[in-house]
Order: sequence, then C-alpha cells, then structure tokens
Amino acid sequence: MITNPKFVVLYVTDQQTVLDFCTHKLGFEVRTDVPYGDGHRWIEVSVPGAETYLVLAEGDPRVRDLVLQRLGELSHVWFDCDDLDATFDELRARGVRFPIEPRTAPWDPEGRTRWAQFADPEGTLYGLTERGA
Repeated sequence: MITNPKFVVLYVTDQQTVLDFCTHKLGFEVRTDVPYGDGHRWIEVSVPGAETYLVLAEGDPRVRDLVLQRLGELSHVWFDCDDLDATFDELRARGVRFPIEPRTAPWDPEGRTRWAQFADPEGTLYGLTERGA
C-alpha cells in the first residue's frame, strides 16, 4: 500500500543557484548533497521536519527548453502553509518573487482555500496553499 510521497524530482539548470534559493530564501534544510559520477551532485532539500523532499536534479537545458515550449513555466510542486499571508510577507521580505499574490482559490466553491505562486531564480513556479477550517 502506498503510504506517503517520498520525493519530487525538480530538474534545474543551475543546482547551486536553486539550492541557495531553497535554503536562504525558503528556509529549507539540506538533507543530502553528495558528488557522484563524473562531476554530478545528488541534492535533497526539504522543509525542516518534513518526510517528503525535493531532489534538485541537474537537467539538460535542451530538455528543459522543450518542456517549457510545451507547458510553459509549470511546476506541480505545491506546499501547504498555516498562514498564507504571513508566509507571503516573510518570503517576499527575503526577495522571493510572487507572480501570483495570495488570493481565494476559484476551484473551491466554499471559498476556504487560498493560494499564491512564487518563482525560483530559473523561473519555475511553485504553489502555496492554505485551507481554512
């Protein structure tokens, strides 16, 4: 039986830049950062205390360009937060860019879910959600 998502692979063109963004701007912790093969790095980061983590994988820029042509700047990585407005204020104060500021989710007919999206230095978008009681 499947019990929990383990990790999400995020393909990036500059591992160090995205690692710095995750640790310095988002407050993530480094779980693993080890060299392997011919000059490659295996990097895992996570929200402190979380079971699920992100793998920052070095991606071939040609593949990333093809994906962006087809899908745009999409990511299916979304994070929950307790207080969307406070998280937004904290991350924006750290220099994180928010193309979509906090708003009520149009897909929630009861209007309890709020969301926002922020971008990393490579332009990849991530979502933040807060679900009210």
